[in-house]
Amino acid sequence: MERLTLLADNSQARKMPQRGFTLIEVLVALAILAAGFSVIFQMFQQSGITANRIQQVQHRVDVEQSIFMELSHINPSANQQGVGSQGDITFQWRATPISPLLRLRSEDNTNQNHVQIFTINVVYQEKKVERSFEFDQMGWERKTGVSR
Repeated sequence: MERLTLLADNSQARKMPQRGFTLIEVLVALAILAAGFSVIFQMFQQSGITANRIQQVQHRVDVEQSIFMELSHINPSANQQGVGSQGDITFQWRATPISPLLRLRSEDNTNQNHVQIFTINVVYQEKKVERSFEFDQMGWERKTGVSR
């Protein structure tokens, strides 16, 4: 028959290897994970906000470039203001001369063409938001009977 012994001395019980985690170790691990996830979630939120801003700026650049391309075909010496639209975007523009009217030179001095630089101010409205931009453009005209 086997004999059962009760351990009266706790020293032998302490020498037994531990299995599992203590409650404090689990709580510390959860706190570290929570701190890490909060940083990661903030980074995702910030990147979403930044991506939205980039998309808005890119859209504004596309709209302004489209209007610029349409207005680059005008001669501001002949037509100094106007209105236009592109889809749901309406715009108006005005040309203001910023240089004197200059005669183009030629070898035989018979050229009657003149040029002038204009600033084109554009105001456009999209979704009830008004924005503006400006650019410089050369205008030209033919003057007859003018000698300089």
